[in-house]
Amino acid sequence: MASESPQMKLRGIFRIMMEMGYYPEFEQTHIQFCMDDNIVIVEYDEGILRVRLFFSIEEEAYDLFLEASNMTMLETYAVKPAILDDMKNIMFSCEVPCDTLHEFRKFFPRCVERLTEAFMIHKAEMKKIILAEGVTSNAAITSEESGPGIFGSKVRKMVS
Repeated sequence: MASESPQMKLRGIFRIMMEMGYYPEFEQTHIQFCMDDNIVIVEYDEGILRVRLFFSIEEEAYDLFLEASNMTMLETYAVKPAILDDMKNIMFSCEVPCDTLHEFRKFFPRCVERLTEAFMIHKAEMKKIILAEGVTSNAAITSEESGPGIFGSKVRKMVS
């Protein structure tokens, strides 16, 4: 249906996310959900699906996060990292063309996988930098101790 509004598309996306086992919240312009204390935003506009993961930066380790983000960008093909203007958060964004809800069912899990991979690359880069520079900060401890990734062993929480 060519005249379908983005709002209508978001409601369809929200419904599918619920069916997939996510616990999303519907906002006026986007859908959001949490993954291991990080916010993920899903947006749809003019045929482009955007899935964005946000996580915090420790101020004293800003340069480390920036360097790890640059390395992540070089190693991924579908995820763009960006340090936001407030310099306190990093956003990883995966954007794909998506015109139908059928395509959403196909592409959304892939976007989440790509974001997970990018975050794991970022963590590995942080660890390399920390080991190379002998950095001792909370960022070093957090990066080393946080396990397999922010998403743990499961990518999403399942509805019981």
